Amino acid sequence: MASMFMTISRCHVKAGSEQDARALLEKEMLPNDGKKPGDVIEGLVGFGLMKSKKDPSMYGIATVWESEAAFDKMAANPRAKDGGGIVEKLQKLCDGDVKGEGFYIESL
Repeated sequence: MASMFMTISRCHVKAGSEQDARALLEKEMLPNDGKKPGDVIEGLVGFGLMKSKKDPSMYGIATVWESEAAFDKMAANPRAKDGGGIVEKLQKLCDGDVKGEGFYIESL
């Protein structure tokens, strides 16, 4: 059985842009029609939006995938290279880069 796969991205949101960043992420990632994330993006189990306890400008985005293969399939889509535009839009609200890394989930 393939291990579940997780990505974690971090970014510093510019002062005054926090509400816009949160609204963008929720609009782009949170189905508001009763669908689950996997109904919208194949293989996506879920995602989370996090705010740092120590640094209120630091946000984290975690995505959980059925497998690394499911993530790779999504990433192979030409529109996914820029997150369907979400990464570019988020970058404009941030200081510095939006940095991400993948992890194998060995246990929960």
